[in-house]
Amino acid sequence: MGSPTTLLLEPELKALIAQRSFRQVRDALANLEPADIADLVDSLDHDEAIIAFRVLPRQLAADAFAELSAEQQEHLLEELGDERAAKLIESMDPDDRAAVLDELPVEVASQLIGRFSPLNRKITQAILGYHAESVGRIMTPDYVRVRSDWSVARALDHIRRYGHDAETIHWVYVADKDGTLIDDIHIRKLLLADTDALISDLMDNEFLALRADDDREEAVRKMARYDRTALPVIDSLGLLVGIVTVDDIADVAEAEFTEDVHKLGGMSALDMPYMSTGTVEMLRKRGVWLAMLFIMQVGTIGVISRFEETLEKAVVLALFIPLVISCGGNTGSQAATMLVRALSVGDISTSDWWRVARKELVTGIGLGSLLGMLGFLTVAVASQLGFVQTDAPIRVGFAIGTAVVMIVTWATLIGSLLPILMVRIKIDPATSSTPLIATLMDVSGLLIYFTTAVVLLTGTVL
Repeated sequence: MGSPTTLLLEPELKALIAQRSFRQVRDALANLEPADIADLVDSLDHDEAIIAFRVLPRQLAADAFAELSAEQQEHLLEELGDERAAKLIESMDPDDRAAVLDELPVEVASQLIGRFSPLNRKITQAILGYHAESVGRIMTPDYVRVRSDWSVARALDHIRRYGHDAETIHWVYVADKDGTLIDDIHIRKLLLADTDALISDLMDNEFLALRADDDREEAVRKMARYDRTALPVIDSLGLLVGIVTVDDIADVAEAEFTEDVHKLGGMSALDMPYMSTGTVEMLRKRGVWLAMLFIMQVGTIGVISRFEETLEKAVVLALFIPLVISCGGNTGSQAATMLVRALSVGDISTSDWWRVARKELVTGIGLGSLLGMLGFLTVAVASQLGFVQTDAPIRVGFAIGTAVVMIVTWATLIGSLLPILMVRIKIDPATSSTPLIATLMDVSGLLIYFTTAVVLLTGTVL
């Protein structure tokens, strides 16, 4: 849904397009932010969107194009034709340009790249050469670089001359003659320094940097940890190859969060927005997980059938199955959610597994004791009210309460250690989803429940 400004402009813009008042369309759109233009283009009919996009100034069109959905981008490129499409994409920032080309069919992307200038072709191909999930894919080569032997006055003159092409000038990077990064300096420090001082006088020879082959989640963590608006990107030799800015990181953080939420919900992450995802793709993303969980739940049938004789002797135990196994599923899901989050923001690492296990063991015993007492009281009260028919409510209540303590303790350990195990074996910890933990606890929880009941009630109720 667009912003209020966009929504108010839409009827007026449709009228101008219908009247073919293209200069007025251009003037109206020129007053909007690129993101608002993208929302407006999405809300127009297909033919209207093409017209609105054609009248935009090239740079504004490039900025707005970067804000469109991949589906809308592909439709517009088809209508614009190869020559105009190539010019539009070439006008985009290098990282946005690479992102658009990466979504297109290989043959289409190759044709467009072939129409770029030699410099832009080289830059684009270099970015596309990195792994899709790496920092190299989101970096831009548009930054300000100075030399350590320059004076502050020369550096400021250089920034004035070339800074308008840079993604940001908040940070200025110092590199040697070979291009090796040796320092980064905040623009404030340059502006307040004596103009006759040398850049080397302002350097502390310490800097934060990302590797081009780092996972892009590392950029999110480092940017947040050190509260930076931009970070330099170096290759394996220490050469400065680009920078990553906070707006790129915000997009990555949103994408990673969305992916984690989908996986925690027990489904594969959607590749496109919800409304753009087709029915077949939705079935594939959700159905595979549901089928797997369905098969896993067959284990509960095996456990119940194993203790069928026990249930025949004490039917009362069947009444509390939902209560008991839900305790395990809920507790395990809580623990898994907390640990996935802690791992994603770097609060803990896989080497902390023993500390996590001890912490969750104590927590599990505490939570289990609380819920176990509630279980005992539930049996006692239900027996008094006539909801539960048993000759030994105290014994049954004690057995159920004890089972709850054990199940909850076990659930906290499983829920907390499974994400750590997944990181160890190079699997996204978000895969340890809420439905997966709940399914595991259904099977193991039933086994604990019936085993505890047999041990504590044999000779009395059983």
